Amino acid sequence: MRRWEKLFLIFFVCTLGVLSASEIVTLRSKDGFLLKGWLDLPSKGKPPYRLALMAHEYGADHRMWENLAAQMRRRGYATLAVDLRGHGASDRRHGKKIRVRPGHFSEDAKRIGFRKIPDDLRAWMDRMEARKDIEIEEPVFFGSSLGGGAVIPLMIDFEPKAVVTLSPASPGNFNKKEVMESVEESNSPWLIVSSQRDFARKSVELYAAKAQLPTLLVVPGQGHGSYTLPSAGRYIKAFLDRYLKR
Repeated sequence: MRRWEKLFLIFFVCTLGVLSASEIVTLRSKDGFLLKGWLDLPSKGKPPYRLALMAHEYGADHRMWENLAAQMRRRGYATLAVDLRGHGASDRRHGKKIRVRPGHFSEDAKRIGFRKIPDDLRAWMDRMEARKDIEIEEPVFFGSSLGGGAVIPLMIDFEPKAVVTLSPASPGNFNKKEVMESVEESNSPWLIVSSQRDFARKSVELYAAKAQLPTLLVVPGQGHGSYTLPSAGRYIKAFLDRYLKR
């Protein structure tokens, strides 16, 4: 191989790593789960970077947010997309594998401890606060279904600049009193997405009725969670354009 070819190959491999590599960060929950998240910094701006925290739906993992995460990085935000306990790479508790079994939500909720997910997310925020390159004031929260319900209690703790939830889960899946206090007391702009025949519509309408600054978007069909994204994408962009202006 010629010298220039070797140099090009080295440059290509290094560039590929810069473009594609996320920093995998870890966290241990109080009850022994080894949790993992994928942190990506924006290509523009200077640290410390504002943070977008992203919590996926039941049965999915952090990858469901790839497109929205890329959009947020173009806005200058760092993105932390986490695998919730029992999902993706966050499937070890005290060294033993424990995973969700899609289709068995109620059983998984008890076995894995879905009620503790808001505390996991708070711990992720504390983990980010310890970094010099991340600013956790006025974060942006994204959540879908299970993750959508789980980010709600954090709204009162961290005063997010904006919140986007897709078919957020019922408050009964967590500490109901804590969830509803956050709904009623938070002043954060909140986009709540659902569909016409979403099985979570009852919870969605409850949140929209009780929140201080809600925007309710109902898209056609019976989609739930990430299935609403194709129809909701441009509205999410418009919402973020409005509330993330400096």
